[in-house]
Amino acid sequence: MNRKIATLLALLVGVVGTVAVASPAAAAIPTVTGTAVCDAVASNWTVTWNVLNQDETPTPIDQVVLTPGAPVSTLTGIASGDLIPPKSAGPLIATSIVHSYAASKVVLLLKFRSGGFATSVAGTVNLPSVCGNPIRPTVTLQSRCDDLLATVALPAGGYPVNVEVSGSGLFSSTLQLQPGAPAQSVAVPWQEANPVTVNIRAVTQLATANWTNPATCLPPSVGSYQLFAPANYRYVRATTEHTLTAAAMGGHEADTTFEFYDAGAGDVAIRATDRNRFLTVSAETGAVEPNSLRILGDNEKFRITTNADGTVSLRAKANAKYLTADPTGAPLVASKDAIGVTEKFTRYAPLTGPGPLLSLINGRYVTADSAGTKPLIANREVVGHWEQFQIEDLGAGLVALKALVNGKYVCADGAGTKPLIANRATVGPWETFRLVTNADLSISFQATINNKYVTAESAGTKPLIANRATIGPWEKFHEPF
Repeated sequence: MNRKIATLLALLVGVVGTVAVASPAAAAIPTVTGTAVCDAVASNWTVTWNVLNQDETPTPIDQVVLTPGAPVSTLTGIASGDLIPPKSAGPLIATSIVHSYAASKVVLLLKFRSGGFATSVAGTVNLPSVCGNPIRPTVTLQSRCDDLLATVALPAGGYPVNVEVSGSGLFSSTLQLQPGAPAQSVAVPWQEANPVTVNIRAVTQLATANWTNPATCLPPSVGSYQLFAPANYRYVRATTEHTLTAAAMGGHEADTTFEFYDAGAGDVAIRATDRNRFLTVSAETGAVEPNSLRILGDNEKFRITTNADGTVSLRAKANAKYLTADPTGAPLVASKDAIGVTEKFTRYAPLTGPGPLLSLINGRYVTADSAGTKPLIANREVVGHWEQFQIEDLGAGLVALKALVNGKYVCADGAGTKPLIANRATVGPWETFRLVTNADLSISFQATINNKYVTAESAGTKPLIANRATIGPWEKFHEPF
């Protein structure tokens, strides 16, 4: 009959025996083998089990366990209290019907006594594919302010099934689904919802998700920024060790954006968006870590001080200390009572802050030499204050370059006949460049005053000047991070 696809599977199963005490006189252990046939119309596997004794002494069965159990599977032809007949009488034959949801396996475990000792034997049949076109439960997982709501339903025409909803802690709940019945829901507390998994036990996972704090549940946002530390001219980023360090040279390397939230009473909470965690300060050690999913209390709150130079400082409410950026790149810590250079940060909108420019031709960084009093030249091996430039978007593909060291704009001096120098207070035609992204993802700058490209003259041994008609290796730069 075509509705049954005779696919023999895992004919020989592993026989596993567990004996409480070794006994030379123990009888031979029975074997359990099975074959499976797919009924594609019903989406069921029919598994035929053969339990064969290995001697002529009938063996009473103390316990029978089928995995997966009801209601996914049914078992007939064998039960606790049955006898496994003598070997000469042939096998005890049993049948299990397993409703198919995914590739899985079915295990028949028998417990009995052999030679006076407790013994068990198990047989396994692999079900390597979905049989037919089963109707699976539907699952939706929705993060709410205080929990993750799992909603599960079984469409009409399916088979009854038990679904387990498990959290990351001890949370577990079983939903008994009936075809066509109303959906059932269970709320997993947010503390135990990372992740939440929805499973048909011993068969397949239906869905999984982590709780995230919905935007509607967060306090008002007061802006997203990258944090730049003037103490060492580096950006603050979250590390894989769950710390914060001021060690990233450019905005691209500093892949952490910090969103500030109004936490009330003049305080803010700060979320590292790439980690989706709020910064938490240890009151005992001052350690700062992006590890809280929510604003739980004072450990997640800071007070902003705006300094006279436009930078900001962040005082942790947990210990009333200011956040300090170690110039060596060590983790940030809330440890200082007063504000110095290491307690100052500049907030930039993402990817708008200063960064270094690397010349492709010699692998050296462009510098505003002598703090901007001399022309730009690509001859520095490390990045410091003089090697930081802010690319300001003027629209229509045009940009201006501002040197961080003196706050002056880079000028194609003499309408491009003289080397570039960062000495202009405002942007005019000489300070305007067209930003070109090349095929190799390097960038070039075309001075609009003469339509010439900026070159690292003489392979970088001479100052930058806008005098080239085409782009070659000397005219290419990288924002390295």
